[in-house]
Amino acid sequence: MTLRLGQALEQGLKRAISTSGIVALVLTVGYQVLFVGSLNTIISNRLPPSAQAGAASPIGFTLPLSTQVASAVAVVSLVFGIGISLVVMRLLTRDLGSLSSLPGELFTRRIGRALLSGLVVSVVLGIAIPIGFVLLFVPGLFLTVSLQFALYAVAVEDAGPVEALRRSWGLATGNRWRLLALVILFGVLGGIGGVVGSLFSFVSPAAGQVASLALNSVIMILIYGILADSFVQLGGDTASSSHSLA
Repeated sequence: MTLRLGQALEQGLKRAISTSGIVALVLTVGYQVLFVGSLNTIISNRLPPSAQAGAASPIGFTLPLSTQVASAVAVVSLVFGIGISLVVMRLLTRDLGSLSSLPGELFTRRIGRALLSGLVVSVVLGIAIPIGFVLLFVPGLFLTVSLQFALYAVAVEDAGPVEALRRSWGLATGNRWRLLALVILFGVLGGIGGVVGSLFSFVSPAAGQVASLALNSVIMILIYGILADSFVQLGGDTASSSHSLA
């Protein structure tokens, strides 16, 4: 099946601004605040007392936590973030007419198994793609394009790690140039978010981080929406039937 880019962009935007998309945005902002704030807290707590005593943290916004507690929060929020991503993918891959509802089944269905598979896939992608870019730019880009639906297969089709990677590879076959166009678009959007954060950082590091986090969360949900529509297009009946009860 051929990916229709215009449809993916148009309907991806509709998915992102739906009720499900707004809930996804709130969840995404929430876990990112916890994760980034806890990391900043760990770093800030290790700074010399003179640096910590400043009016504004040179690191960014922090949380009133000890280093030990912040470390635990960072780990939990990272795992929680993967779970949130899986739920967001389930929400946004449904028919457009269903996006105003929030079925509890999408938050709970085999979530433990999905989370474990999602963690494995995330580790594989986090290792394989950077290695590809380090060895040569093209292999990294090829892997990025070919494996970007792996987590969608885990979330929507309850696929295991190996099956999810194979599924993504199969969906990308014949559509890699179109998917590359999406990857480039996502890179440009991410760059815009980084520039805005840099501008706000002139006010303070914390303001820059908060602005960047908020804008990047919006961009992230838009990307989720576009990829969700792409996944539905390429997955056909298999992807759609996974939400027949939603």
